[in-house]
Amino acid sequence: MNAILRDRDLQRVDGAARIAVHGADGRNAITDLFQRSPCKVLLPDIDGHPCREAVFLNTAGGIAGGDRLSFGLSARGDASFTGTTQASERIYRAIDAPGQIRMRIEAADNATLQWLPQETILFDGGRINRSTEIHVGGTARLIAMDWLLLGRAASGETVRHGAFRDDWRVYRDGRLIWADAFRLTGDIETLVHRPSLLAGHTAIATILYAASNAPANLDRVRAILASLSCKSGATIVNGLMICRFAAKAAAELRRAVTDFLRAFRDGLEGFTPALPRVWAC
Repeated sequence: MNAILRDRDLQRVDGAARIAVHGADGRNAITDLFQRSPCKVLLPDIDGHPCREAVFLNTAGGIAGGDRLSFGLSARGDASFTGTTQASERIYRAIDAPGQIRMRIEAADNATLQWLPQETILFDGGRINRSTEIHVGGTARLIAMDWLLLGRAASGETVRHGAFRDDWRVYRDGRLIWADAFRLTGDIETLVHRPSLLAGHTAIATILYAASNAPANLDRVRAILASLSCKSGATIVNGLMICRFAAKAAAELRRAVTDFLRAFRDGLEGFTPALPRVWAC
């Protein structure tokens, strides 16, 4: 009798990468840097500054069932810092176990921190559990986002089955101010087309803005969202701004997200409208 193959019977990855910076006198200094294969942290030179942007890289090329990846991003002092990813993260078909991604983000003191990863692409049959924990303290300012594509648009793939679990927790000065959970399991194709869920939209994104002036920017943000081609909306919960985007094509979502980020950050204290350079690659 042939044995039943399971994800746990195969070689799995257990990678981690984190970086912490402290800013003073207009420059950032690295206070912590750790990486364990297949995760790496690259520090490209941005306009003559080698410590303005961190690019997280998964050299495995994607996540399969049972893989575990952990990332950390922290900024303190007067740091102005951006974290992104080298490419879209691919969630491959799994046999029976989900992959896991853990992300911890911290902005403290008077830091300005951005977490602007590229898309996560869920393949048909892919399974992933993902969690993002954010801590904001002092007078720090933070923009954090994530976006999900269901299937590979270029090849016309439809995600029929699989499992996607996404959990967010945001803390302000140690107090939980927002918790969010998103689930797609089993017959994903049917769930996606339910009017009360995604209503046929296969490309979705969330952008958070945590700062003392978040409520004052709500009307401006809603005006920007109204100019976009995809469905979108914004609200304030416990001083945290939450923006949602939904599109029926990956290209439509990317265009809306990039247009929004440029317009929203233009003139916003501590931020510049420039996007991470790797987004253009």
